[in-house]
Amino acid sequence: MARLVQSACTLRFAEHEFVEFFSMVSPLDEEACSYTYCARRDGLELVLTVFPIAGEIYADVFRDGVKQSIISSRLRDCTHSRLVRLGEVQWLEIGRPPVPTPHADAHLSWGLRLAIDPHLRIEPINKKEG
Repeated sequence: MARLVQSACTLRFAEHEFVEFFSMVSPLDEEACSYTYCARRDGLELVLTVFPIAGEIYADVFRDGVKQSIISSRLRDCTHSRLVRLGEVQWLEIGRPPVPTPHADAHLSWGLRLAIDPHLRIEPINKKEG
């Protein structure tokens, strides 16, 4: 299976965290240099496409029987991702910290927070400093 060289990626991510979160392995789409992860709950499907080299993520939510996404988000300049447990919910956060840092576990001030259990949830991360 093909893999991206982490040092070439804008987005610092641990592939095993995505596998743990989505309970699936996504093969690398070599043409697009991307990974796509999916989760289904309650007639909805979350499709998350990650472009590590470009630091972009596409998050789309589809409803059963509807071809076009009902929610769509495109983020650029993402540098970090991490799994976070808040209460009983495990979240996948993708975005960037307030200042550039090489630390993979940095708190994010901008991006998206995703949950799939017990229901699909997408929340913006937009923390102002000060």
